[in-house]
Amino acid sequence: MNGWMATALVLGMAGSAHCVGMCGPIALAVPSPSNSPSGRWLGTLLINGGRLTTYALLGAAIGVLGLGMQLAGLGRVLSIAGGVLLLLGVIVPGQLERWWPTGRLALGIGRLRGVLARNLKRTAPEALFLTGVLNGLLPCGLVYAALLGAATLASPGDGALFMAAFGLGTWPALVALRMGSGLLGSGARAWLRKVSPALISAMAVLLILRGLELGIPFVSPGPMVPHIAAGCP
Repeated sequence: MNGWMATALVLGMAGSAHCVGMCGPIALAVPSPSNSPSGRWLGTLLINGGRLTTYALLGAAIGVLGLGMQLAGLGRVLSIAGGVLLLLGVIVPGQLERWWPTGRLALGIGRLRGVLARNLKRTAPEALFLTGVLNGLLPCGLVYAALLGAATLASPGDGALFMAAFGLGTWPALVALRMGSGLLGSGARAWLRKVSPALISAMAVLLILRGLELGIPFVSPGPMVPHIAAGCP
């Protein structure tokens, strides 16, 4: 399991360039409680803490779904299908855009963005935390990739930890951006953009191998029995 948590952490770090582009403008638009260094740090930690909380809750929810599919005998299907979808997202991203949600789901996303926009100028601690929570709910392909990995763990606890590790991986770049550090220069961002598809592809292959249950330790173990089915507390 530690290997999967490390994978989630590295995925978040490698996707930092994407996160700076997607979440960076929101992070920069939110004012700090004060202009002092402590005020800026407080605002930064609250925003990123809220986003991390959302990721962990999403991981727990997707872990319940994965557990249900595992108990129904569909765990292998979930893992292989998730890996295939991730590969398609890297190879033919334009084609997958046709599956973008419409109707009520798209309307809900639009309302979410509206609520986030109205909350951006508030500087109370609870408002900053809420901004981070709402930010974590915005559509993001990288988050979807991480959620697919969390689902295959078939455990709400492990799913939450996986997504928390993924979120922590994005922290250095976003914290540095908000605090005004030049830690992530243009060269580093360009390198991360190149690495991110390769890492997502590697995760996709791992998910497919995991679903095939080839008996390879740590990579493609044999059939896994969920904790509940095994009678563990």
